[in-house]
Amino acid sequence: MELNEIMGERLNFATAPDGVRIAWRDDGDPGAPAVLLCSMGTAAMSVWDPIVPALAPRWRLIRHDRRGDGESDPGAPASHSFQGYARDALMVLDAAGGSAAHVTGMAFGARVAAALAMLAPSRVNRLMLFDATGGPPAPEPLRREMSRKAAVLRAEAGRPKAFFDPRWFERRDPAGAGLSRHAFAGLPDWTPGLETIAAPTLVACGDHDPNLEGARRMAREIPGAVFRLMPMTGHASLLDDPGQTAELIREFLDAA
Repeated sequence: MELNEIMGERLNFATAPDGVRIAWRDDGDPGAPAVLLCSMGTAAMSVWDPIVPALAPRWRLIRHDRRGDGESDPGAPASHSFQGYARDALMVLDAAGGSAAHVTGMAFGARVAAALAMLAPSRVNRLMLFDATGGPPAPEPLRREMSRKAAVLRAEAGRPKAFFDPRWFERRDPAGAGLSRHAFAGLPDWTPGLETIAAPTLVACGDHDPNLEGARRMAREIPGAVFRLMPMTGHASLLDDPGQTAELIREFLDAA
């Protein structure tokens, strides 16, 4: 089954200046406050499906497939940068008719969300960064091992295992595989400019996420940022504990 069949007729496309088509969709009341969702690395926009029912009754959720992932075109390798991803996300917000939005990023997508907040501060009402760090990404084996330990703790506590659909990580064009690694080329050891972020910001990270200390540092550097620790949660908290993720988003937006 193709991803566009799974998502249905509400799949839209916006075309970037380089001709790359970016797939997007929205859920909820078009007149409700907008929340722009930036997905974790290699994931399609459908990875947010588990929390859409909890949030769509109150907010308009605008999500997209980053270039190279899901239904979006891959684009040239050199087009893959966090600034470029942020511009694509702003283009999607324009296509959806939004002047500004609350912006939420998950893991890799948190880097995109932070870049967007620095690139276009007037477009960001509130900023939510999950599983984020301003430093280099942790090795994949370490992320997997720590997530495994968190899963053991959740099982011992009697918490149900979160639903997982492998189709969340499918892409229409296999040429997109691996292109996101180009976004890290030439980056400094730490993201500069976090102190310039003006939007009220939530930084949330799992207690079993290798990014934890980096997330704490981000919260210290972003003026007025709120930090929340997510217990029994590894990297990509949306997969480990979607309920907790949705609750933190609700809580932060309700404080607006």
